[in-house]
Amino acid sequence: MDKPQIQQSIGSVKQEKPSVRTRFGYDAKDCVKSLQEVLSQSGPAATGKALHFSADLICSGGFEIWIRLVWSYVFQHVHLASLRIFVYLQQRTAELEEYMNCLDFEELYKNPEFQHRISELVIVVQTLPRQNKITWPKVPNETHDAAWLHSVQKAKESDAVNRVWDARHDQPILRFVGNQILLACEEVNIERALFWLKWLFDEDKRVRAVNKGLSSLTTNRRSGNAGAKVDKSEIGYFVVAVLAEAYKELARKGAIRMHEEFQELINLWRGKQPRLSSKQKQECIAFMILVLTEVPRWKVPAAQPLIKDPTVMSRAVQQSVRFFQEIVVKPRVNSILPKDIVAKKAKKTVALTGAKADSTEDKMRLMDEMVMEFIRN
Repeated sequence: MDKPQIQQSIGSVKQEKPSVRTRFGYDAKDCVKSLQEVLSQSGPAATGKALHFSADLICSGGFEIWIRLVWSYVFQHVHLASLRIFVYLQQRTAELEEYMNCLDFEELYKNPEFQHRISELVIVVQTLPRQNKITWPKVPNETHDAAWLHSVQKAKESDAVNRVWDARHDQPILRFVGNQILLACEEVNIERALFWLKWLFDEDKRVRAVNKGLSSLTTNRRSGNAGAKVDKSEIGYFVVAVLAEAYKELARKGAIRMHEEFQELINLWRGKQPRLSSKQKQECIAFMILVLTEVPRWKVPAAQPLIKDPTVMSRAVQQSVRFFQEIVVKPRVNSILPKDIVAKKAKKTVALTGAKADSTEDKMRLMDEMVMEFIRN
């Protein structure tokens, strides 16, 4: 009679999974969260903590988590405040990936050149001027009604839009919205420009849903994708082409000098950095709008250098190796994986998507979602 009760009692006891620890002894989740916090702080103490947590996370096998965290931080807190960071970060990421192809990670963690690369990146990012993240305006459903659209005053024609818009393949609404976005940029109305950008993406999504993905607001394959269905990114290619033409006009007038930085935003949107989420790629277009709106009003319409005093930076980097030295003397640990910091989120993501992570593409997508979900929270 008592036996079932005993079994039930034993079965009700939950076995808690032990927390994953870094080499320095931190809970992996706490290490990541602490790094996020100190990146947003100022002063030498914060920089030292950022170097410490970065070295610990990387030497614990968490490079992928670390680099994604850095990219996420830049998108949320830097962007236009120091647009040069996107060029720098893409170059540094590529270099670090080459280092990560080595066979002996322990030797890599002790490599002074690798330590210097990591340290410089951390110092640059942690000491950048900060800016609030992009705030997207709401787009009510009723704005997609024909009656509402007819009530909107038509914007003046733009040469940049006319050079991109193709009557044979593009719906008239693309020209209409393109002119609205550029007029808003000219009038320094960022909120309105972002409203029309989001409106256009939502409208294309609505049209594609109605037609089961077989038709869109354009039949032009600017992306180069020749599949049976029109790629959902085609609208983005149209907008980016319009913004690029508008940039060229301003550049010819000497109103803006950010050629490399603007091109990097285009490259990132096109997928040059595979770690970016679809939301971050969309934010790249928003950053382009910010550039066209804000930079022409600057006294010096160009990106400022990230490293203002190379001598000071070189000395700081040389001294930063001690943060790695205090980690590599600790015992090795199993590599920290995304599932170690967001295990519960991972299960939720699989349940929502209903997809089996059998293919490499599925596994990579789920890993991206897990890491980004943790970083956002």
